[in-house]
Amino acid sequence: MLERWNPLAELDRMVDEMNRLAEALTARPRSAVRLATRPATDVYETEDAVVIKLAAPGAKPEDLEVTIEQGTVTIRGRFGYSLSEDEAKKATWYRREIGAGQFAETITLPRPVDADKAEATVADGIVTLVFPKAETARVKRITIQSRAN
Repeated sequence: MLERWNPLAELDRMVDEMNRLAEALTARPRSAVRLATRPATDVYETEDAVVIKLAAPGAKPEDLEVTIEQGTVTIRGRFGYSLSEDEAKKATWYRREIGAGQFAETITLPRPVDADKAEATVADGIVTLVFPKAETARVKRITIQSRAN
C-alpha cells in the first residue's frame, strides 16, 4: 500500500526525536558533561582588577600555562587525576564521574590590565588569575570646585 508523504507528520517526528535527544543530554548532570570538555569559568571585575577563576580539580601549578596578548588571556592545562598502571590493572570501576583531560580557554578581558602585575594561584582545585586594571582603565573622581562670579 502506498502512503502519501506528509511533511507535517515528518516535522512532528523530528521534533519528537529532538526532545528525546534533549532529555538524554539532561539526564546526566550538566556540570559533569561540561567538565569533561573544559573547566567551569567565572570572570568578574572588582574596583581594582579583573579576576578569572577556573574549576580545575587536581591541577598543579606545573600543569598550567597562562599567557596574555593584546587583552586576551589563554589558559592551558590538565585537570583531574589518573591511576598508575598497576592501580588501573587492579581496579574494577563501579562509577566514574570525575572528569580528566586537557583544556585551553581563551578569554577576552573587558578592560585594559597591567599584565606585569598579574598574579596566578591554584588552591583547592580553583585556579585564580588576578589582573590589576591599567591606570587608564580605573575610575578617577574629579573634584568639582565652585567658581565665584
